Amino acid sequence: MRAGSMSAMLLGLLASGCSSLVAKVFPLEDLPAPDGPFAVGVNFFEWVDPNREELFTTDPDDRRRLVGQVWYPATPSAVGERLPYLDRPDRRLDMISYQSGLPKFMIRHMAKVKTHAILGAPLLESATPLPLVLFSHGLSGMKNQNTIQAETLASHGFVVVSVDHAYDAFLTLFEDGTEADYRSADTENRQGDDFWAFRLPQLKTRTKDLVFVLNEIERLSVTDAFWAQVSLESVGAFGHSFGGATALMAATEDARIGRCLALDGWMLPVPTDIVRSGISKPFHYLGQAAWDDPLNYKKLERFLAASSQGTKQLVPGTKHFDYSDAPQFSDLAKRFGLSGSLPRSELRALIDDTVLDFFQGKTMDTRDPD
Repeated sequence: MRAGSMSAMLLGLLASGCSSLVAKVFPLEDLPAPDGPFAVGVNFFEWVDPNREELFTTDPDDRRRLVGQVWYPATPSAVGERLPYLDRPDRRLDMISYQSGLPKFMIRHMAKVKTHAILGAPLLESATPLPLVLFSHGLSGMKNQNTIQAETLASHGFVVVSVDHAYDAFLTLFEDGTEADYRSADTENRQGDDFWAFRLPQLKTRTKDLVFVLNEIERLSVTDAFWAQVSLESVGAFGHSFGGATALMAATEDARIGRCLALDGWMLPVPTDIVRSGISKPFHYLGQAAWDDPLNYKKLERFLAASSQGTKQLVPGTKHFDYSDAPQFSDLAKRFGLSGSLPRSELRALIDDTVLDFFQGKTMDTRDPD
């Protein structure tokens, strides 16, 4: 029997629904444990901004709703079940299949993947307020797409907050059972003024999401014991792809954000005036060696030249989704071309160390690896 026929037969058997066989042939691993001294707790929230109409819907009474996730250092005695990576895997797996291009039957057992965070664990008692970092996902991403970095930061004493940017995320699931689907795909490949008319309102909405999160934390800190222990001084912000642009824009607009990091950030939708003026706050860019569209890094270079504390590190052997959790579940990502040549452990250490060092205020290493 030819190799191609054997492969087709194997895929047919796998697709027939034998989940144990699929898990053996295409194994998926739990997330790696964070290396900090603290246990990690996690919680979820849903907040409504009463002052903003929902851009993506036609109902004038529809207010902007955000579903969020918060990771935090927990008390040493915290015990409990480790949170699954996917909430509502019956709905989330469609998104994973769409983004990866892999058939759903091949990744169905992702529902069993665990994180290292304990749902509802008590917050670590601290004599000083805990530092806060915001995260913004990429287009068609989700709030927990960089759980590894969120858990790493939390294990070192940070509180990390991420939201689903509704309608920019592939799927947002609200408490009342309603959903926000993905409506931000540019199926027309818009250029020039059409590009700005399409993308800029989205970027502004995402930026306002992060500002609203800070406003809500500030409001809740008066009455809520959890948020009262979170510092709003020199907040950090980071994001992947479009989230990198979002974090950058939020840092330029909100004085509470003191530093910003972009993981393979998409610079194209950053307005020209921001690129020309740069930023006076610490900014670091960590990304792949080259984008398909060279304009992305041309804009980055202009932005860095105008920024007094801007640095970058471009990493050969990496691809766009390497800067999310995607390659860390399995070597499948490399086998199917979703991840670059850099070994998983080396890639994870590079991103974790960079993110942690940056938000701890350390001097960034801007050398490109060989």
